[in-house]
Amino acid sequence: MRIAARLRGPIAFWALAGLALLVSHDAVFLAQMGPGERLTATLRTVGHDYWGAASVLLVAAAAIAASVTVARLTRLRRLAATIGAKRRARPTRLLPIWIRLAAVVVIGFALQENVEHFIAHGHLIGAGALVGPEYPLALPVLGLVSFVAALGAALLVASESALVAAIEEAQRRLRPVRATVRPPQRVVAPAGPILARFAAGRAPPAMLRLPS
Repeated sequence: MRIAARLRGPIAFWALAGLALLVSHDAVFLAQMGPGERLTATLRTVGHDYWGAASVLLVAAAAIAASVTVARLTRLRRLAATIGAKRRARPTRLLPIWIRLAAVVVIGFALQENVEHFIAHGHLIGAGALVGPEYPLALPVLGLVSFVAALGAALLVASESALVAAIEEAQRRLRPVRATVRPPQRVVAPAGPILARFAAGRAPPAMLRLPS
């Protein structure tokens, strides 16, 4: 269970990154070409043959991750309602999520377009996939799509974090406090004459000894 809990976050992040890359890829071409036959033809040319199957896999992975996340939030809400946990708003970590997600999407798009150009035309375009004349709107579109995806992820993370914190606080409040009961201290008087104890084994001082 602990391993599954540790993997849940990374798996959800990469599933979201895959979905953001899918949307970004098509959005870049849509923004530059507009809807119509030209866009359809471009996405079906050599180099994009794999994109249909890849799109299905990315959507399926994102759907599974979303289902797991929604199911977990539902369980947490039910548990919070059962024990009377009061959820408090927690800050969203939008900027770190956006930076990580945007970096993955930008790098993924650049690699994808270089591979597609190499398959279709036999050469690489390098950074031209992001700032070249063929992709003038690539970076703005990638950043915008990544921001929308990161915003949704940040809201879900903040909601889950608030629920977990509220449940833990309620469980600590409901947990019985065990007081440590110590027996009362007793003053025990020494039994028997004091000279009969360990100190009595000593001889009396020399000045008190009787001459033999």
